[in-house]
Amino acid sequence: MHNNEKTIPWGTLVGIRPVKRVVNMLSSGLSEADARKVLKEEYEVSDKKIDLSLSIAKTELKVISDIPQNAVSLYIDIPFCPSRCVYCSFASMPVSEMKDFIEPYLYALFDELDTIKKIIEDLKLTIVSVYIGGGTPTSILSIELDNLLYKINNTFDLSNCREFTIEAGRPDTITKSKLEVMIKHGVDRISINPQSMNDKTLSVIGRKHSVQQIYDAYNLARDMGFKCINMDVIAGLPQETLPEFMNTIDKVIELNPENITVHTMSIKRAARLNQAGDFDSLPVNDTVDKMVDYAHQKLNENGYAPYYLYRQKNILGDLENTGFFKGNTEGLYNICMMEEVRTVISAGVGAVTKLVKGDRIERIFNVKDVREYLNRAEEMRKRKDYIYEFYNNLEV
Repeated sequence: MHNNEKTIPWGTLVGIRPVKRVVNMLSSGLSEADARKVLKEEYEVSDKKIDLSLSIAKTELKVISDIPQNAVSLYIDIPFCPSRCVYCSFASMPVSEMKDFIEPYLYALFDELDTIKKIIEDLKLTIVSVYIGGGTPTSILSIELDNLLYKINNTFDLSNCREFTIEAGRPDTITKSKLEVMIKHGVDRISINPQSMNDKTLSVIGRKHSVQQIYDAYNLARDMGFKCINMDVIAGLPQETLPEFMNTIDKVIELNPENITVHTMSIKRAARLNQAGDFDSLPVNDTVDKMVDYAHQKLNENGYAPYYLYRQKNILGDLENTGFFKGNTEGLYNICMMEEVRTVISAGVGAVTKLVKGDRIERIFNVKDVREYLNRAEEMRKRKDYIYEFYNNLEV
């Protein structure tokens, strides 16, 4: 495993959701000063990460307080991509190889959505956010995307839905016709994810698009009226230097998206990078730390504030991934998912339904392969029946 000197910015506060613990401290009545003391003395968290986690926790608590108890988020997975990035471990498959499976996949997905509709209605749950991720949902054809969004709008009561997000992700999949379809069906948040604003790096990591295509996709979305755009960047990409990452941050901030998510490179077991053992191409921890510090500093200077955070296994520098926002554009789905404060009902390949009621959390998993999902579609739908048991066996 690639590493140099061991840094422990999060001390002994291990796990994916360090801020969840801080949210719990503050919501249980602990003062900010006492929470800071616990993080410092019991968990040995650095001052820098204490400041970050407290800032996020306060923002999240404000958002959470406004979400009804019977609220749920709906997540839908479209597991197709134009190509596979070297660091990716998601259940995504190249669209060129999977063309024959897209239509049957969507039909099986529609059946699963029908099952979810009945459960939501029976249990009198309210959808407050819809998130379509993957994969890259915009790697399917415009007409396929149109059919999917039509199905969602005509299956579910979205009258209380506060945000409808599509992770457009790859700029080379974004076209005027796909954006028109999104607008027609009420999508109001999209991600256009550069990861890097350096052509050399894009080539190294397996993204088959240029920096110019990032600009073209972003400007097209803006011109068509999208009011909330997120852009992802990654600190610690193979062969990328500190000045190159600084260039990425500067260029993305210049575009002025409402949300910017700063990821730190993590070495995932199923990723090509890990399987090839190409760890020497990654920046050392000290450099990655400087990258993340630069990003946070520049974002703060330009009016962005952090609103959610999570960590991953084998993340460089023992750091984190942080979402930033400006205005009133905090992502409801991201907060609900990361802090596990409301149920997320998920459909499609690799989708994980997360049932939340108070301190009790349970998960329902879907299979991670398209072919297996098609073969076991009825089983995936039947697994959702457990949602009735979960809710009916708990006091409301």
